[in-house]
Amino acid sequence: MKILLKYLPAMVLASASLFFAYDIITDIAGGGDSRLHVLIEFSVFVAIAIILFRELQHVRQLSLVIREEKSKNARLAGELLTVIREQFNQWGLTPSESEVALLLIKGLSMKEVASLRNVKEKTVRLQASTVYAKSGYAGRHELSAHFIEDLMSEL
Repeated sequence: MKILLKYLPAMVLASASLFFAYDIITDIAGGGDSRLHVLIEFSVFVAIAIILFRELQHVRQLSLVIREEKSKNARLAGELLTVIREQFNQWGLTPSESEVALLLIKGLSMKEVASLRNVKEKTVRLQASTVYAKSGYAGRHELSAHFIEDLMSEL
């Protein structure tokens, strides 16, 4: 469906181009239409072909931009994760506490974190309290804000 929408204008232009090509050929073969009529249809055919070519170039350029942006986004996400992990190390978080902190920053509930880690919710709450104590923040919002502020200062 995405590909269909992506190329819909090009497909419409290609269809119109084929229609005009067919009509020009039948007009010439039939010999009943004036030269002016055939010339006008040929001009429209050429215009549509040029627009179709430009549309396909535009789609190709947009696809390249999207691919570059996805790559940049992936790099930035990886860099952010590296920064987060370095900060966790500075705070002295254990691997379990780091995992809990990362899941909380992602917005998961205590129950969801417990389910993902196959532990009791009480364990997650205890680890979260330790994360907050070591980081000096009162809760997940302040913890998340710490990293968002770092991102905002880079802009």
